[in-house]
Amino acid sequence: MNSHPTGFEIQQYGLDPAACSRALTDHIDSCAACRAEAEAYQLVISGIKQEPKAVFDFDLPALVMQQLPQPAPRFSADRFIAGFLVIFISCFTGIPVILFHRYILNMFTGIPPFFIYSMIACASVIVGFKTLDMYRKYKAQMRLINFNQII
Repeated sequence: MNSHPTGFEIQQYGLDPAACSRALTDHIDSCAACRAEAEAYQLVISGIKQEPKAVFDFDLPALVMQQLPQPAPRFSADRFIAGFLVIFISCFTGIPVILFHRYILNMFTGIPPFFIYSMIACASVIVGFKTLDMYRKYKAQMRLINFNQII
């Protein structure tokens, strides 16, 4: 090593000298200043390890669990409405498909290709705008979350 190791490298050496590179251990063994700093870190680490573990006189999981929001009941009006809409839309589209499955392929033969392409283009533009809008909302929420973590 041409220069002294960083504080992080000396801390790593203090934690576990065997996990460090050979060049780092050779430098610390040969440099009095780095060796003194590493010994100081080892003293601090050994002092921290000798400290008794903190014992709380209260039940931390119970305190945290009571502050969490309670889950919604299994049967709610929102779930009922959502289920009803799924079944209704499935029936609304599935029954005609079952009844007219022989005629579905022939249904679009009389439409000029220009109209089919224009429908595909319009649908693609709408999906694109909706995707961009969703992405902008996502980025705004991420900025808020990151801002709240700083505070």
